[in-house]
Amino acid sequence: MNKTLGFFVQIKWRYWVSAIVLGVLLPFILHITSASHVFVGLWFLMIINTLAAIILGSLIKANRAHWLLLWLFPIFFLIGAYFFLPKYGYYFVIIYLSTSYIAYGLTS
Repeated sequence: MNKTLGFFVQIKWRYWVSAIVLGVLLPFILHITSASHVFVGLWFLMIINTLAAIILGSLIKANRAHWLLLWLFPIFFLIGAYFFLPKYGYYFVIIYLSTSYIAYGLTS
């Protein structure tokens, strides 16, 4: 039992789950509910995910996790954008990665 618990602690499962939920599951839900383009473009892509990228970048640095975890959210978002979002969603991958790195760097 301790080996299993140690494995989940070692891989930082919270960051993986949040990246999958925000990157793949939420775009899927927006796709099946036929959310308006204004909601998807403004609220989801610009506000909610940008704040999530800032928070994840800050938490990764504050918890002294490895910096490669910063790539989780943008990669899972790229997968979700490919299948469920308009094609301009790809550009937000760069924004989220940059925002996470800035938050990571500014957190002391």
